[in-house]
Amino acid sequence: MKSGQRGTIYWVGKQILAEDGSKTGKVEKGASYQGEWEGNQKNGYGVQVFPNGQKYEGQWANDMRNGEGTLWVPFGKAKKLRKLYVGGWKNDKRHGRGTCFFSDGQFFQGDWTEGKMHGEGLLRYSNGDLYIGEWSDGLRSGQGTLTKANGDCYEGYWLNDMREGSGSYFYAESGKVFVGEWANDLPKAGVYTQANSNPEQATPVPQTTVLPPVMLAFPNEVLEGALAAVREVQKIGTSTRECEVGLAPGVNPPPPEISLQRDSITE
Repeated sequence: MKSGQRGTIYWVGKQILAEDGSKTGKVEKGASYQGEWEGNQKNGYGVQVFPNGQKYEGQWANDMRNGEGTLWVPFGKAKKLRKLYVGGWKNDKRHGRGTCFFSDGQFFQGDWTEGKMHGEGLLRYSNGDLYIGEWSDGLRSGQGTLTKANGDCYEGYWLNDMREGSGSYFYAESGKVFVGEWANDLPKAGVYTQANSNPEQATPVPQTTVLPPVMLAFPNEVLEGALAAVREVQKIGTSTRECEVGLAPGVNPPPPEISLQRDSITE
């Protein structure tokens, strides 16, 4: 029974057989482990190289990766090792806080549950986009902010990796912002307005509502036409009043009678 600190233990690879069961002379790559044991199981700190070329260095419990550890994977023709994951493990799966460096240049830093991104976390995409927020079962779900490389920014709620519920989207190129409801990653109802200028913004907000100056093409003609229209209206109004008092058009009415009455004075 293996127990305590021991030297390197090698597992010999199995013979590779042909379809008819005959030996091909090839052997599967074996694995190696160097570290602590307890009760014939890997327990404590140890380093294992797997048959696929991956390498794990960290804590073990009950013959599985448990605790803090680092996983390297081979890449390229030379099969050099690169760091894939650094963080917590539980029952051979990523669990707790950890950072994963994906092969396409993306990296995630945050919470893991049973091998999946779950809880709070930050994901930097290979194109420069950045998401900070909540995750569920490996997908963006809950409240989070996505800042795109071109300056656009969405802040709101997510469901199954799509924008869902209340959220706002800022368009860096136009300087406009949409605030409203989203469904299936698309805006459904809300308000679309011009955002206020932000001096700390990386992309300046362009002025999209400035109107050119407005001038009359023939100002003299327009003024003369307006005066003529006013005179015509006054002429029609004078004729109407003369007809109401029984005078011929153009005849002035007589002056009104003025009666003078001496006020009685009482001495």
